Amino acid sequence: MMKLIPEWKKVATGAWSFLFSIANALFLAAAAGWEMMAPEDLRLETSTYLAVGAVLAAVTGGSRLIQQEKLAAAIAAYLQDELGAVKKRTLVAGVAAVMAVATPITMRWEGVRTEAYRDVVGIWTVCAGETRGVKPGDSYTVAECEAMLETRLLEFYDGVRACAPQIEAAPVEVQAAVTSWSYNVGVGAACRSTLARHLRAGEWRAACEQLPRWNRAGGRVWKGLVNRRADERRLCLSGLT
Repeated sequence: MMKLIPEWKKVATGAWSFLFSIANALFLAAAAGWEMMAPEDLRLETSTYLAVGAVLAAVTGGSRLIQQEKLAAAIAAYLQDELGAVKKRTLVAGVAAVMAVATPITMRWEGVRTEAYRDVVGIWTVCAGETRGVKPGDSYTVAECEAMLETRLLEFYDGVRACAPQIEAAPVEVQAAVTSWSYNVGVGAACRSTLARHLRAGEWRAACEQLPRWNRAGGRVWKGLVNRRADERRLCLSGLT
């Protein structure tokens, strides 16, 4: 099915190029009719007949060489909008796929507690390690905790993407593993890391191999972090061929 550009009304009524095309069509019709006439039929001198014919030929032929800037710009703008929309839809779909993989692995290692509690340093926490705006007595369902975590993971994903935009080209598994890791270590540390440098270089495997190095907290190695990084590394590498 043919689809008109959104600006077709504006082009048809206000673009000189379109109006000139109509005039050109009229000239062509006039020229065709003119050629069917003999000078005596029009009661003209032969020289006058030839002069008018030459003008018609010049106008109708020359009009095809005129650059139709407004029409071309309208078409270009339409195509740009369409390509931009396709790119945006593709990006949104890609991020959704990343979140679908990143959320479960993050929940698995963060754990889910539906009632607000104080963590080991006394900060009120709920769900999968959420601390922002948490108050005593807060309570959520598991589904609400999952939705909350996905929203937060999007923030961390965007944070890493800001300093390593090349991550968008990485396999979904790489992006999901890095998102889970950044949620645990923070965007600042993630963006300053060697892992981020490998992401910027498009070195996905090298980035994955950096994950096990992040197994310390408070200056000491923690078994839980060792296991978490091993799981994130496994996920990260699973997206590579």
